[in-house]
Amino acid sequence: MSRLLEFTSHHPYLIAAALVILLLLMGDELLRRLRKYRDVTAAESVLLINKGAAIVDIRQPKEFSAGHVIGAHNIPAAELDGRLSELDKYKQQPVIVCCESGQSSQKVAGLLVKQGFKSVHTLKGGIRGWQNEHFPLERV
Repeated sequence: MSRLLEFTSHHPYLIAAALVILLLLMGDELLRRLRKYRDVTAAESVLLINKGAAIVDIRQPKEFSAGHVIGAHNIPAAELDGRLSELDKYKQQPVIVCCESGQSSQKVAGLLVKQGFKSVHTLKGGIRGWQNEHFPLERV
């Protein structure tokens, strides 16, 4: 114990850096647990889709037509406020939000939770992650 005290007194910056890193890791985990939606992998998404989940693709129509998850509804993120009523029928079932890389979908997922959707998920890695797992895309 005395050696630990001696070490901390000789290396205050090292101890401070270690504490900051520990707090950041704990804060990140706490934020993940407080979120009301969950990131799901492509494989987990397939299981949800097979159980009746709706897929909302928030990319622009041009990107959507180049390739999207089979059965996805295209509602660009910028148009979501005006078209939210199109999703009302899915409030009680799982909804998977996807974008190109998985970043933009998090904001939309948070919005859907605030609007009363019960089971909201984001596709981890977005359409790129879906393609990396070699799952099929539908083209229009």
